[in-house]
Order: sequence, then structure tokens, then C-alpha cells
Amino acid sequence: MSEGQNTTIKVVLVTDTDEMLDALDANLRNVDDIDVVGRASDQAEALTQFRAYDPDVIVIDYDMAAVDGAELTREILHEDERVQIIMLSVVNDANDIRTAMRAGAREYLIKPLGRGELSGTIHWLIHERRAYARMQNYMRKLRKAYEALFRDDTEVPPKVVAFLERQADDSPDDTLTLETLAVAYARNREWEKLAPLAERLREMTRAEREF
Repeated sequence: MSEGQNTTIKVVLVTDTDEMLDALDANLRNVDDIDVVGRASDQAEALTQFRAYDPDVIVIDYDMAAVDGAELTREILHEDERVQIIMLSVVNDANDIRTAMRAGAREYLIKPLGRGELSGTIHWLIHERRAYARMQNYMRKLRKAYEALFRDDTEVPPKVVAFLERQADDSPDDTLTLETLAVAYARNREWEKLAPLAERLREMTRAEREF
């Protein structure tokens, strides 16, 4: 499962009826960035398809008699918590929904599905996951930059300073980023850059107190 250049969303469908499979295929067939890479009709086959194709999304028909959708969800997420699970059911039952969501399903849709409902849900979940991945990557880089400031007394590398400056431009109200950048300027004795930044931080602190 990649978050990089490949923007095609890989989907596995899990349902035990040809009618339902045809309906799901029709819902996704003409969506350019969604590729149905696998189909399964029971729990064992679903796990095999999941392990073989590394899908981004698995759509599970919660109404299958021979498959425990909640248990299947737990098994899948135990192996890869990044997979987005969508449950489908004809029953709009609060207990079923609660069970599915507690197992780790990200969405629970009621059949019959509206036109574009499944593809729209898939796009929303993947957009959310990619945004979360970007945030995690940013926090890892910021943490490394922050740790580098206190490792020794040497100057902060230009690449680290440039990264912090970009983050400060992108997130002008992020106090942690600005404070980290201020420490970097101080370590590098870049007083002409530090002075306005320090004043900006003082103004932010004053505004927070007044608020």
C-alpha cells in the first residue's frame, strides 16, 4: 500500500452473491482512479485477496451468512491498520453499526447504494488517510529538526533551517514550529532573522493571554 506517486486506489470486494458483486462493480467500473483488484466470497478468500493485492480499501458485505464481517475486519486491521474498511448492509441497525465500527470499519453504508455513493466514500477515506500520512511525515521531520538543535553546540545545518522556514511559511500560527525556528536562528547567530521572529512570538503570546 503506497502513499507516493501511484494514485490508483486498489479495492477488494467481499460479498457472496453475484448480484451484489455486479452492483458493486457497476458502482466503481467507470471511476478512473479506482481499480477493483480482487473479489472474495468468504472469509478465507478475503484474507487471501488482502494479502495478495495489498489493497487500500476493502468493501465487505455485512449481510453474508457465512462471514463475520466484524471478525474479518479485526483480522485485516491486525495485519495492516492502514486499510480502510467499508461495511455494506441492508439493515440500518444501531447495534450492527456499533459492532462494525468498534471492529475498525471506517464507514457503514446502507444498501441499496446511491449513485456514486461508494466511490465518493472511498475517495473521502483515502484523502483523509493521505492527509494523515502527510501530517505524520511532517511531525517526524519537525521532531528530528527539534532534536538536532540540542544535540551539540554546532550550527544548525542549512537544510534543517530551510525546512523549518518552509514549515513556518505554511503554518504561520504554529507556535512549536516558530519556536524551533527561533532556536535555530539563535544557534546560528542569525540575529537579523531572529529579532522579527521573536517579536512575532511575543505578539502571539500576548494575543493568547488576552483571548
